Amino acid sequence: MKLFGAPRAKTPATPVTGSLPLPQKPLYLVSTAGHPNYGDELITRAWLEYLAARHPERTVWLDCPHPGRASHLFAGSHPRLRTTSTLWELALGSESHDPIADAERVTRIVRDLGSPRFDAGLRALRGVASIHLLGGGYVNGVWQDNLGLLSAIAAVREEFGVPAFATGLDVMPLEEPLASWAKDRLAAFASVEARDEATAEAMGVGLGLDDAFLALALKRPLYDRRPTPDRMVLVQGDLREWEDDAVLGTIDGFLAGISAASVGFAESNPPDDHHFRGLSRPDSRFYTFGGLWADGLPARAGQKWLTSRIHAHLLAAAAGAAGLVLAGRGGHYDAAHSALLDLGTGWTVVKAGDPVCSEDATVDPSFADKAKQLAARKRHQADRLYPVA
Repeated sequence: MKLFGAPRAKTPATPVTGSLPLPQKPLYLVSTAGHPNYGDELITRAWLEYLAARHPERTVWLDCPHPGRASHLFAGSHPRLRTTSTLWELALGSESHDPIADAERVTRIVRDLGSPRFDAGLRALRGVASIHLLGGGYVNGVWQDNLGLLSAIAAVREEFGVPAFATGLDVMPLEEPLASWAKDRLAAFASVEARDEATAEAMGVGLGLDDAFLALALKRPLYDRRPTPDRMVLVQGDLREWEDDAVLGTIDGFLAGISAASVGFAESNPPDDHHFRGLSRPDSRFYTFGGLWADGLPARAGQKWLTSRIHAHLLAAAAGAAGLVLAGRGGHYDAAHSALLDLGTGWTVVKAGDPVCSEDATVDPSFADKAKQLAARKRHQADRLYPVA
């Protein structure tokens, strides 16, 4: 007696009509992420989450100064994220701290290898689809060593044909001969966008938008949805060009007559941005970087802000908040804030020590809607840079 039925007919093998598609080349991002500093991290996360939605199957390398911290900050932002510091370590390894004099060293290492510190990372770079220098104000004359990134990226492009582009770039301040040298390096890039007019004119590139506008075009909520104070202060503590008494006079004027329960301080760059809260209103609510990162910026319509931070200005104005911009380092922060004012935030610029009150804070009520349009424009730019096959 048979215990089993008749044997099944064999299914004919499916003929092979072609080979499996080759994996696509990795994408390579360069940013100053991982410090952490809220604006820089926001921009980096926005590009990673954009690529996660647009190209989830591609490996994405993030080259940044602090790859260990970055791996935690951006966990889950892209399913195939890998972090490194190859180009940053190469740029910051200058003994002369002169980007022009150091360019030969950088180009030689990129081309010829020969250094155990860089060889593995530089070999991997030869096989990427593109190198993207993310936006922000970290490649300029203030942090001169960072200009070595331009040498490294241009060398990869010129020696191995890897396309390079930059978005939301701000190289100000940058004096001669560095300005002409940087312009020559950027000429190797396939596409360069400036976030401010001064950079666009000096580098001979197109004027565009800050990369943070991309974050406004994505699904992730950017704002803390819990009840938030009526007055918010985010004045950076890492600019030593200000006298504490002058800044405190402006902060105290802005907060005059406001109870501690209605006041909030926030930090973008810990622990420096805690500085003025400790001197002014130590009993006020404090929004740490970690809180902002997890819960969003505590900004909303009806609020009034006093800030020196560019991305607090951008995001709070986009939420409908009125504000005062505390002018910082000339030639750098002022240019970036001016770019936002030119886009129509309607905020008012003040100087440390100026007598102000909260009623001086202003906003263009149409900017919240305009910010959505600008975000869509930034998203369109991203789609052009990263087309879907």
